[in-house]
Amino acid sequence: MKNLSASLLFVLLALAGHLASAQTIRRVNNNGITGTNIYATLQLAHDAAATGDIIQVEPSTTAYGGAAITRQVSFVGPGYFLAENAPPALQASPITAVVGQMDFQNGSAGASMSGLVCNTNCFMRTNNITITRCQIAGYVYLGYTTVTTGAVIRQNYCAGVQESSTSTNSLITNNIIINGNVSIAGAANTGEFSNNSVVNSNVSLNNFNVRNNYFNNTLTTTANTNWSYNLFTTTTPPTLGTASNNTANVPLSSVFLLSPGAQYDGWYKLRTSSPALGAGQGGVDVGATGSATGYGYRFGGVPAIPAIYQLGQSVSGNTLNVTLSTRSNN
Repeated sequence: MKNLSASLLFVLLALAGHLASAQTIRRVNNNGITGTNIYATLQLAHDAAATGDIIQVEPSTTAYGGAAITRQVSFVGPGYFLAENAPPALQASPITAVVGQMDFQNGSAGASMSGLVCNTNCFMRTNNITITRCQIAGYVYLGYTTVTTGAVIRQNYCAGVQESSTSTNSLITNNIIINGNVSIAGAANTGEFSNNSVVNSNVSLNNFNVRNNYFNNTLTTTANTNWSYNLFTTTTPPTLGTASNNTANVPLSSVFLLSPGAQYDGWYKLRTSSPALGAGQGGVDVGATGSATGYGYRFGGVPAIPAIYQLGQSVSGNTLNVTLSTRSNN
């Protein structure tokens, strides 16, 4: 019954989200479920895929490996911190899908990943790669070994972002960046760094627009970076290039809940009296949850497709009775 639950959950989820699409949905499952378009590893699913296919990575207590990605495909998992963020339930199963190194290589321009737990690093070697709503233990490397453009890093819980070579027009927004660092200091880089909650992480940015962030650690600043509507833990405002409406001496404990239980993304919900509320440009909240365009951080990282958050099943004679409840997660 356990395998049936996992199988039913993701088949129905995929059908609900993509029924009208011409893409092939390829399932990755290492729990012993087999069948048409079901693969034991990400790499096998990728190698069988065509441009535009969706690779559904199913919950498992055993980590999957990573993938060398050379095709424009979308990897989708169930989310992360699912048990910690309940109730209410985010998914019928709180089990995550843990993957290894994700290496977006030549040929994968336009590919994406969402809802996965990556236990190491992600590498961008080509243009227009999107990483959203993932938990990443390591770093996202921009322009890895080659110049790239159009990276989108949004709504993740991660250790940070690093440059390898030049990356232009990068959008790094609505992330919780914790216990790592952000280093994008090359002179040719360009992009936007907005509405991030940066905790215990050093930051070095060059030629970026930097706005609506909360910074809890040290900064390396440059004259050609624009800083506006940011909050800083430091008691002395950092020396900024072009700067307006920034506020120093804002303690971490006054901004976020920082509880309960072991550290997870729910720690970084804003307090009801947080000085970040409405303090951003245009009156949006400062930090990962604030957005004027609907892209605020989503706790638990459930991807932007329908999810089955309640699932019940029973057997009566030869009949399998199934009840389920779904919700949208856009």
